[in-house]
Amino acid sequence: MDDFVFKIFKNKVFVKQKMKNYGFKKEGEKFLYTKKLLDSQFELRVTVSGQKNIEAKLYDTSTNDIYTLHLLDSAAGTFVGQVRAAYEEALAELAKNCCKNTYFMTPQANRLADLIKKTYNDSPEFLWEKFPGFGVFRNPESRKWYGLISNIDKSKLIKGKKGFVDILNIKLDSNEITVLLQQEGFFPAYHMNKKSWITVLLDDTVSDKKIMELVQKSHEFSEKKNKKGQYGTKSKISV
Repeated sequence: MDDFVFKIFKNKVFVKQKMKNYGFKKEGEKFLYTKKLLDSQFELRVTVSGQKNIEAKLYDTSTNDIYTLHLLDSAAGTFVGQVRAAYEEALAELAKNCCKNTYFMTPQANRLADLIKKTYNDSPEFLWEKFPGFGVFRNPESRKWYGLISNIDKSKLIKGKKGFVDILNIKLDSNEITVLLQQEGFFPAYHMNKKSWITVLLDDTVSDKKIMELVQKSHEFSEKKNKKGQYGTKSKISV
């Protein structure tokens, strides 16, 4: 997936009926779309499978070879600039007409956002313009955070691994954090206090049900205490 495709489609999912209306053709389990660019000098070929998997390639129609100069930052010149602009514009139009917006990049992150909304009636707050993939969940009564979904490079968690992933930071008891860190899918808190927060990788390694059980515990830390020093009533979770 090139940088243009990632930037344009990372927070979007494809809608089959919209794709058909726009001109995609179904071939087996995939949808294919082609469009001529720059007076038919190039042909854009887009392949989509599922809601998120997209591959876009540009072909020189005179040779039928794949053209890649528009993807190189080092490639300069008027013509390459025109190709780059046409490619980005075509993908942006495709996204506008064939997709719907989502909060986050990964399916699990979006499912969890929906479950949190259903359980606590809280939607993610996007507080930083420089980090559009960072969504905060906080208790509206106490204004305390109980969750943060972020989009980061996987290398921040696992050395040698690349590619962007969504993660969830939640607040837990330090003893439970110690236990969870021995399990797959859990990591020391990314950019938060590692004694009281933990990071969960949102790639379906950990089930939605398990994560929501932990979110409930994190939410309890955000609840106001009553006169007896106890937290408010626990929320019921259904996954």
